[in-house]
Amino acid sequence: MKTLFIFLTLLLTSPLFAQVDFRKEYYPAINRAEMAITQDDYQTAFTAYQTAFSAVKTPLARDIFNAVACKFLLNDFEGAKPLLMKLAKKGIPGSSLELKEVFMLDNIKSQWNSFKFLYEQIQSMPQEKIIVGLSDKLTLYNSVYDTLNANSVTFFVGEDGKGQQILSKNLNSSKTNKALTKKELDANYLLMAGISKELFNKAQETLVDYVISEGFVAEEVMFVEDSDFLRNSFAWNIEKYRFRMYFRYDGGYSTEVKPFSGISDEKKKEFDYKILESVSQGKIHRDLALKLLFGYKSDNKLLFTKINVENIENCSLDLKEKTYSLLYYKSPGPNLDAESQKTLEELVLGDNNLLFEKAKYKVLKNSYFAMSSDAQMEETTVPNCDIAKQIIEKANIIKD
Repeated sequence: MKTLFIFLTLLLTSPLFAQVDFRKEYYPAINRAEMAITQDDYQTAFTAYQTAFSAVKTPLARDIFNAVACKFLLNDFEGAKPLLMKLAKKGIPGSSLELKEVFMLDNIKSQWNSFKFLYEQIQSMPQEKIIVGLSDKLTLYNSVYDTLNANSVTFFVGEDGKGQQILSKNLNSSKTNKALTKKELDANYLLMAGISKELFNKAQETLVDYVISEGFVAEEVMFVEDSDFLRNSFAWNIEKYRFRMYFRYDGGYSTEVKPFSGISDEKKKEFDYKILESVSQGKIHRDLALKLLFGYKSDNKLLFTKINVENIENCSLDLKEKTYSLLYYKSPGPNLDAESQKTLEELVLGDNNLLFEKAKYKVLKNSYFAMSSDAQMEETTVPNCDIAKQIIEKANIIKD
């Protein structure tokens, strides 16, 4: 009996049954895969994805999709089939996949059409393990939210050139020439403002308290329902209620309401901790966590500027293709505080070079992969190189 007890103890504490930390076992390989993608090395990327998937029980939908894209670009549809089955079991409709450009490749279309029937059979079999109490609350909030949105007031200029107010729900109807009276507008605004404040406070408290208590609702519980393979309905609700709607009033101004202003700083920290814990447990993708954390400032992003120069005569700049210079620099947004920076490094494992390469890849050439980045691309045209040089000199250049 003693021997049996020792055997069971060893078995239950072995790595097979231990909780895998995705940040240590999964994401290092995902980092290698994503870096290989930015270098158009799809075979290396796929090999790294295989390593990541073998380390955990339930790989995440976004990474599975990217591995499928690698196989497609390697012209290996057969090799993609087991991964497509994993996406089907996560409830992702075939119609959503067909909207992605990699599924539109000529060498993929016919093979996908032949395989689609089997995919949809598998996709229809799993059932969401929806938490009824939470689901009922989210449905209630969404119903009231949609009603408020439909009855919010929009200002526009009519055909007679005069400003008018109209309910949002009537914007697409033919009866858009009747302005609300001042009395109707006042009553409508006060009603919406009062209900909105109460609604959003309750919604925010409920969602934050649920995450603090239970962690994040995983892909295996609520299916992924997002074109970028990140969010389920629970995640969408958290993002929706991070910001209250703006109600325009008395001439068209709006008042910004601070996100989650009713949530204490202590609870925000507990929320962030639970989000990080959910990433470690593989419930959600780290890319989604970066969108949800209170402490992470997403406006600390990379800005890419393409400068077109009309006249390059007597130009001292080293212009690529002698037509433009591509410039990368950081947005002058606020720096991360120490705690937020630590959180960011924990999620991306301190690989700032990968962050930059992913951002550059996304804005310059990505057509096939699901890849998050806060990078933005802008384009400007200047008459000569002197002005282009002035822009470059003012920029905090990372790489050119």
